[in-house]
Amino acid sequence: MEELLQDSHFFRQLAEHGPLAAYRRASSIDWRKMCLTFTDRRGLELQQQLYRLFRTSAPFIRGRAVRDLPTDERRRLAMVQLQHLQRERLFTYETFIERPDLASVYYATIAEYDMSLLVRLTVNYLLFTGVIRMFDAPDRRLAHVIEQTETGQITGSFALTEVAHGTNARAIRTRATYDPAGREFILHTPDFEAAKCWAGNLAKSCTHMIVWAQLYTADGRCHGVSGFLVPIRDPYTLQTFPGLLVGDLGEKAGLNGVDNGFVLFRHYRIPRENLLARFGDINAQTGEYESVIESATERFALSMGPLVLGRVNICTVSQTLLAKALTIGVRYSAARRQFGPTMDAQELPILEYQSQQHRLLPHLATCVALKLFNVWFARVSGEAQVRMLRAEPIENELLLEVHIIASAVKPICSWAARDGIQDSREACGGHGYLRMAGLADLRADNDANITYEGENNVLLQQVSQQLVSIRTRGDYGAFALMSPLGSMHFLSEYERIMQQRFVCNTVEHVTDLEAILATMDWLTAYMLEHTYRRTQDLLRAGGNKFDVRNNTQIFYAKDLAIVFGETMEHGAERNYLTRLAQLYGTTLLRKHMATLQSTGYVEMSALHLVQEAILQLLPIVKQDAVAMVDSLAPPDFVLNSPLGASDGDIYTRMESEIMAGSEVTGRASWWHEILNSAKL
Repeated sequence: MEELLQDSHFFRQLAEHGPLAAYRRASSIDWRKMCLTFTDRRGLELQQQLYRLFRTSAPFIRGRAVRDLPTDERRRLAMVQLQHLQRERLFTYETFIERPDLASVYYATIAEYDMSLLVRLTVNYLLFTGVIRMFDAPDRRLAHVIEQTETGQITGSFALTEVAHGTNARAIRTRATYDPAGREFILHTPDFEAAKCWAGNLAKSCTHMIVWAQLYTADGRCHGVSGFLVPIRDPYTLQTFPGLLVGDLGEKAGLNGVDNGFVLFRHYRIPRENLLARFGDINAQTGEYESVIESATERFALSMGPLVLGRVNICTVSQTLLAKALTIGVRYSAARRQFGPTMDAQELPILEYQSQQHRLLPHLATCVALKLFNVWFARVSGEAQVRMLRAEPIENELLLEVHIIASAVKPICSWAARDGIQDSREACGGHGYLRMAGLADLRADNDANITYEGENNVLLQQVSQQLVSIRTRGDYGAFALMSPLGSMHFLSEYERIMQQRFVCNTVEHVTDLEAILATMDWLTAYMLEHTYRRTQDLLRAGGNKFDVRNNTQIFYAKDLAIVFGETMEHGAERNYLTRLAQLYGTTLLRKHMATLQSTGYVEMSALHLVQEAILQLLPIVKQDAVAMVDSLAPPDFVLNSPLGASDGDIYTRMESEIMAGSEVTGRASWWHEILNSAKL
């Protein structure tokens, strides 16, 4: 390991002088060893290959130049970068099959550089070629499309959402009617409400897309939602084909390097072979629909697999954006000095102030907890995806568990990023509000994570519904049978868990990780039973299932799903990671203290002990906070923030970037208009 730690190819030399040097010298941890907690040598190699590409290849420019680009130019640049990335083939399908866990390293490193590029990549591969790999017919009739995409001949998009239907995807209204005479499907959009929208790469870039539509046979029967490969533009001219109305949704709050669009189909014909026919096909001779899976509901559930995997990626990406924000916030706080014990004393770094520590360090603890969780979840969900791609048998219980975990943790990750980015922005004061700080773009780009691949509140409804459904079977032992990954095993011990109480008389008691984990287990079991009984009471009172689900969300089902997701994350045994885990755990205890106290699980004095524990942990965590963010931070040229640079020389860097702008000094171009107006 020592040889690896000394390899400058993997671990760059950090500044030995300047505002951050004192914190690094006083640190008890080696930031390089902390990096190796999160990834191995192969992951570091992939990361460094990408960093080298970003630093040395012409399309990957950084700094103020890219921030000031107009929308159309940002889109062009992101598209050129995507093509360049494709040609490099640093991470391929074969790599993923061999090491599925490396996908999270690949996606996270690109997210560090530019979220617009990551979205384009995700749409083109995970949601286009990935879907074709998963759902193509057994004879692999669409394999040539994958090859053309990987060589850059065509660009893909993915269209499920419609203007009036996003969450309720089963009710989409785009129709694909089979015409036996021409052996073609006829795609049609009945009105604008049924237009496909929000599809990335669609507005200006893609040549083909995966379109989900209601499949009808000539006899008028609907066989549910199916996927289709649909040509959109001529690959040689990028002109839209006749029979389509393709448009641009325009500038967004963030991610403006991605051209999100809409499309309406006007009796648009595609070949029968363009149906993604793994779970159902049209008989070429009879024109009848045939499937080994009789239930349209089950076929739909299997077809939505890629969305679950997209949520796994969002967990990783949200944590990555949070890490970038905290790097900026913590480094700035360690370099920025304000006030001191006396008027004549040297001013102190604002990281030394308790209020600043409380603003940032619980987010740092959350970030590390999420990163450790994502390392595990990316591996197990990636292995499941490999089995799906290989068409190997896979347990329904495993697919359901991955769905439940991803749907629970994706809201937690994206909301944690939202809150941590905002607090980092505020922790940097007015300078954090400058565009050059990078925090405004992080905030805007992460905001989309809260909505796409499943709106957070709706995902939590799905989680609670699944958990209550398992509980409804009557035997808590079912949770062990339904949990091959082990995430729900603890619920099978419901009776023992519910007999527990947390007797805490000292700070050491409330920082005991085993006690915190036991508390989260109890809280999940309690909320599950609480929600289940509320559901049963409403059913007995005559409510239908739809109304019952709707009327058990607030204070019941939503809280259950959140607590279950929070229970998924746990720390490691290293000393500093233990301290971070304690800070994360006590922060959760404080968050849920009202429920824990009102149910009698803890005594009323527990709140004071938890608060005292947090106050004691903050200065301990602060001691190594700079080294911790060093282990999470990308290189300075990727971070692209003068406030968060690794040397801490914030004011020199701010001056340099400000003065590099056009028309920084001098009078306004509209000075004459103002003077003339004043004379009137």
